[in-house]
Order: sequence, then structure tokens, then C-alpha cells
Amino acid sequence: MAQRIYLIDDDEAIRISLSALLATMGWETQAYDSVQSFLASQPELQHLNGCLLLDIRMPGKSGITLLESWEQRGSTLPIIMMTGHGSIDLCRRAFKNGAFEFLTKPIDADLLIETVGAAFEQQKLTQQQRESQADLQAKLATLSAREQEVMALIMQGKSNKEMARDLSLSPRTVEAHRASLFARLEINSLAKLIKVYGGLKGTT
Repeated sequence: MAQRIYLIDDDEAIRISLSALLATMGWETQAYDSVQSFLASQPELQHLNGCLLLDIRMPGKSGITLLESWEQRGSTLPIIMMTGHGSIDLCRRAFKNGAFEFLTKPIDADLLIETVGAAFEQQKLTQQQRESQADLQAKLATLSAREQEVMALIMQGKSNKEMARDLSLSPRTVEAHRASLFARLEINSLAKLIKVYGGLKGTT
């Protein structure tokens, strides 16, 4: 799915001018006059691809309020905050809540284009990481209960002999479970197992 810019600003002139500017880069922009209209038209935020250009102060639900709840909504869209009334406290609050960038109006055209391009790259990377982790978790789910036990012990640095003793199995049976889990996870070495799966929940 192509990346696009979701622009939320209550000022119609700004929506028109920024959309026109971003169109010169071949980027598609969907503009909204309020946070409420954006949320109403995009109920599944986790599937959006691109970035969000968000005005901080607007009637109704403010941009900073949306930013503060963004992580709980499950979206990977980077948020670029915009304001005509910037302050250090507001800037600090935006970054604390995960803003990608904080721009003051009137927004410099070159800076905006550069920032949107960087936000697109970040979102693409985050999405790839999320998909990769989901794939790893799916492979983990194919392991039997015994294979999961063997894997947890491998992650603790146990030898086959130690695992056999801990699980009351023969070393040969442990070796069979170990070979099976390596095949299911499409891993061919202990080093790769630890590197790829060591950081995932449920592996220790």
C-alpha cells in the first residue's frame, strides 16, 4: 500500500497550501479539519501507511491529546506536530509523547519535505520490524510444549546432558527435540537462534 500523508488542521488555507506543496513531490495527502473527522474516517489506524501532519491547537479534540493516546491506538504512523504558538514546554511534551518532529508555522517548505521523507522512511522500517517479529512469533507457535521447554533451556546455556537431566529425558531424545525445533524455526545454528529469538517474549 502506498504511503500517504494524513493532514489534520482546522485552517482551510493551510490544508490547501500544504496539500499543494506535498503534491509537488508526488505524495498523496488526505486532509481533515478536526481530529474527530480523521478518527471517524479512519477507524483502523494500525493499517495506515505514511505519516501524520498534526496541528497542536484545534477546536474540540486537540492534536496533543491525540498524540498522547497514539501509542494505545496501535499505529506506527510517525506524527509531525505543527503549531503557530510554539513553546519549549509544548515541544518537550510533544517529544515525550513520541512526536517524530515539531515544526512551527509558517512552515519552511524544504524542511517540511525533508521531514516527511524521513518520517516515511521511519514508518517503513518500523512496519518491516513489526512484520518480521510477527513472523518469528508465528514460527514459535508451531513448537510443541516439549520443544518450547528445550528452547528455554538452550537460551539458558544448558548443554544436552544438562537438559536431559532437567527434563528427565535421554540425551538422544533431547537432541531430537533440539533438531526438530531448529527445523521448525528455520534456524541452522545456536548463535542464530540466540540472535534471532533471544529478544522475544516466551523464549526464556
